[in-house]
Amino acid sequence: MRSFIDDGLAFGPMVDGELLPRPTLESLEAGVGADKALVLGATDDEFSMALDSAKGKLRFIPAKWLLGRMGVERDTRHTYLSDNRDVARRGTAAIIGRYITDRMFRTLVVRIARARGSAPTWLYRFAWASPSFGSAVHCLDVPFFFDCLGEERVENIAGDAPPQHLADEVHTGAVGLIRRGDPGWPRWTPTEGAIQVFDDVTSTISDGFVEVRALLAG
Repeated sequence: MRSFIDDGLAFGPMVDGELLPRPTLESLEAGVGADKALVLGATDDEFSMALDSAKGKLRFIPAKWLLGRMGVERDTRHTYLSDNRDVARRGTAAIIGRYITDRMFRTLVVRIARARGSAPTWLYRFAWASPSFGSAVHCLDVPFFFDCLGEERVENIAGDAPPQHLADEVHTGAVGLIRRGDPGWPRWTPTEGAIQVFDDVTSTISDGFVEVRALLAG
């Protein structure tokens, strides 16, 4: 698991020195794509459901100890668990699932935004918890972005009655980006850090990814 988290997914573009001369973050820092508007985000629990089958066993293992076994230093563990008390209260499986999500998805969102500097960038979190899984799992935001809640098998991931008002809000942002180059909420900047949080009640907040600060510093 540690190598999977550290190295990332096995399938993806490879830096070959020709078509892709350098890693993505380095390219962004060099200004590649700076003239393009970008909306970037993640669901709050992209990877959490992978540990659902282990909930029973993991409840006997302290999360702090398990994070240590995964290579997280003591001070980082303390800050991370403190910043994620609401998730930690749901049990070890929930907080470890959130940690994997943060390492592989949510910290990368912030790193990409930082690498783009002053380029037009908007960040979001999809926080609405699916009744089918009890959290905002991987790909849950997709039918909301495309406003296709009534399509076949959407209920498998979003439940029988996903909120149409939320799809209206998310889809409006997607259309706004395409038509005007602006999804309709404040741009992210390194000083303000505005994030759109899509939930039952959608809001714009500052420091929307404060829960991952310990991992960004570590």
